[in-house]
Amino acid sequence: MSSSPATEDGLVSTEATSQPSMSQTDIDLQRKRARDRKSQQAMRDRHRDLVQNLNGQVAFLTNQLNTRVNETGLLDSRIAALEAENAQLRAQNAALQLSLLNRGEHSGLPIFNNREPWETPPLNSQPSCIADHILQNFIASERTERASSPADTESGPLRLKPNPTSLLYKHQRTNDEVSNVAGDIVRSYSEIETFPKQVAVFYVMSILFKWLVFLDKSSWDTLPNWLRPIPCQLSLPHAAWVDRVPWPKAREYLVQHPEITLDDFASTYSSSFTVKWDFDPAHVLITVNSGGSGLKEVIINPVYEDEIRQLKNWAIGQRFRERFPEIAKLIDEEINTA
Repeated sequence: MSSSPATEDGLVSTEATSQPSMSQTDIDLQRKRARDRKSQQAMRDRHRDLVQNLNGQVAFLTNQLNTRVNETGLLDSRIAALEAENAQLRAQNAALQLSLLNRGEHSGLPIFNNREPWETPPLNSQPSCIADHILQNFIASERTERASSPADTESGPLRLKPNPTSLLYKHQRTNDEVSNVAGDIVRSYSEIETFPKQVAVFYVMSILFKWLVFLDKSSWDTLPNWLRPIPCQLSLPHAAWVDRVPWPKAREYLVQHPEITLDDFASTYSSSFTVKWDFDPAHVLITVNSGGSGLKEVIINPVYEDEIRQLKNWAIGQRFRERFPEIAKLIDEEINTA
């Protein structure tokens, strides 16, 4: 007896056996159709499994999203309550100060501020941007930590020197947390397009933040006169980012015009300001030996540091002048008298 024709996968084709007179071409066609049907069924099964899996993932992610939304709502409510409480405390404090002031005036006795200049930080309002939120929380945390563990705090002149390592290398942290934070903030502004400008802004931020953390005479003495707070910064609530603007008259204008936000100011200013440096941009930083250990340390070139400590070497460009003509006029006045 002759054997029945078999398919390529070992299965016997019933259609082929029932029609012994079929040609080999017909048999091959029947086999191909059988294979196609199996492939299509397997594809449908895979598609069904994929859809079920995706539906499961969507349900899981939807549940996670709803949970996060609920948690965010609770956090927003808590933040709103804390902000309201803080505003109330500020109002109470202002009322108390006004009451004490009135008592002094009515008594005919002079009122003296017994605090030294370096002990009085600027009067900042609640954070109005992400950068201020990060920096104000960081400064408050550092003050609290140093007040609770004074023996563990860094001392000596090295604590006052900005460490540019964190500006150069994103993932390399140092023991100088102030410099680390300043480096992170400066790198976030892509508009500051040249390395000398980046180092200049980093330097100003670092020495200002160090004073705001320490609030002592040694850190105050590192501030150039033009970076120290002017009276309106001490008496009028204002956004913390204003304190980092180099020109005092510009800061006074910004304090008096709170409608100008960091988003309005920063992108134009960051791409428009210049710092005088007539040498190789790579030379704003230099490498020196670190004590007697033989290790190398990157520091700001003292020559460049001297340049950026002089307000006459800071200027603003045409784009800023067109966007903020009144502030530009005030800046020009200070540059001409510096």
